[in-house]
Amino acid sequence: MTQLRAIIPLLALAALPACIVPIPVPEGTPGAFEIVLDPGDSCGARGLQDFVGQDESAVTSTTFASPGPVRVVRPGSVVAADSNPQRVNFRTDATGKVVAVDCG
Repeated sequence: MTQLRAIIPLLALAALPACIVPIPVPEGTPGAFEIVLDPGDSCGARGLQDFVGQDESAVTSTTFASPGPVRVVRPGSVVAADSNPQRVNFRTDATGKVVAVDCG
């Protein structure tokens, strides 16, 4: 039993690199952007922070290979109350600039 207790943490550490999951994008896809997940980032928003400050058209003209849906949330827009941890939200201001990227 003591040996089992010593092995379990080692197995957990060995499995950690498997938490980073690349999502393949077909070669030659114009404007494609591959979302890579890491622990604690259920939709890949951390890797999409370069979109902050860009115009909304940069988002809408990009093809995303994502584990979940991608949506643009404009000020005053009605959005579903459901929370999907794999959904990427690009939040814009009144001028159409992306001000935040998050999951939900």
